[in-house]
Amino acid sequence: MNSYEKVLDQMNHEMLAADDDRVALLKEVLAAMDHPDKKFKVIHLAGTNGKGSTGAMIAQMLLNQGYRVGHFTSPALVDQREQIAINREMISQNDFVQTYTWICTQLPPQISAKDLTAFEWFTLIMLQFFANQKVDWAIIEAGLGGKDDATNAIMPPLLTIFTHIDIDHTKILGNTIKMIAYNKSQIIKPETTVFIAPNQRSEVMKVLNKVAIENGAQEVWSSAKVEAEVVARQLTGTSLIITSRSLTCEPISLKLLGDFQIDNFKTVVAVYDWLAEHHLISNKQVLIDAARQIEIPGRMQVLGTTPPIILDGAHNPDAVDRLLQSLDALFAEVHFIFVLGFLKDKNYLQMAKKFSQVAQQIFVTTPDNSDRALASRQLHSILPESHVVANAQQGVKKALQVADAKTVIVVTGSFYVVKEMFRQ
Repeated sequence: MNSYEKVLDQMNHEMLAADDDRVALLKEVLAAMDHPDKKFKVIHLAGTNGKGSTGAMIAQMLLNQGYRVGHFTSPALVDQREQIAINREMISQNDFVQTYTWICTQLPPQISAKDLTAFEWFTLIMLQFFANQKVDWAIIEAGLGGKDDATNAIMPPLLTIFTHIDIDHTKILGNTIKMIAYNKSQIIKPETTVFIAPNQRSEVMKVLNKVAIENGAQEVWSSAKVEAEVVARQLTGTSLIITSRSLTCEPISLKLLGDFQIDNFKTVVAVYDWLAEHHLISNKQVLIDAARQIEIPGRMQVLGTTPPIILDGAHNPDAVDRLLQSLDALFAEVHFIFVLGFLKDKNYLQMAKKFSQVAQQIFVTTPDNSDRALASRQLHSILPESHVVANAQQGVKKALQVADAKTVIVVTGSFYVVKEMFRQ
């Protein structure tokens, strides 16, 4: 049998997310596999920012209820297998290889293993593994966009969730917010119930509501109707008072930091309300516990407190805005040192400008992605006041040397920069 490493090496690592025939191809494969996606309840998520956090909180809530829960998320920080997990435990190398090998035997004659990209393979392996392991629920996050994303090959899910939608991946999804929203909206399928995160642009709301009607969605729930009052913000979490369809002035301790996480949690609360009304969840404690249990590497993650070191994978202008707003709300009278690195296919000029406006000092590095990384020397030419470092860990080390009692160090710009902090 092939080793796990050999299977990964054999995979086609092309990025074909813009090709409009990929979903049809994957539907053929899923049919040949006897539709593993029909064997559990599915919650499908799409959005520019917030999928990982929203999905993780929902998965934890369902896990707390006693369900067996599969979760498909990206990107991975340390091990690619992190993307496929059941009850918060990632797939073993042996299960990954066995599932891959079995799918190879089921491929239609006209489709070879090399015809499928790595992300498509991970999607197929995830669906079959979840079916093999008899999960009750699968939380499935779209990788990029919606319409042509590999995850869009699934049968209609029970619930469809849209987290915050903004400008990103313009070469693939379109260069206007309306085009991007439309692309993502194409995951809406007949009879699904749609949830929309709060604080969306009006153009986004119009597109999502219109497509929900056109595609035969059962109903649309707006998370904007969930009320969240902030009681306190600390490095250990955010204290909230939540009021919704089924909760009245409920005190919640949200472990995930950042005001953008409040929006994500409001979406989770809306999903909780629906699940409670449909008798799929029995008590509010599963939600309360999920809020205080979940922490996600690389999302406003606190590595140290003296001085504070924050890791955040903000990788587009909208995420940068939300990060900076959250830092401003969390810290008073401090100065920021940023360790930055960007991918060259992102809007790095706009992001660099936003960081430079609030930074006392900046260290720049080349992200760990040889094909897509923006070279640190090029970023230095855009930010001439910055200092070039070999990697994120060296950047933090240099930042600590010049830090004082009022310094906050932030490592950000790309998950490929953040993941360097987890290297031994």
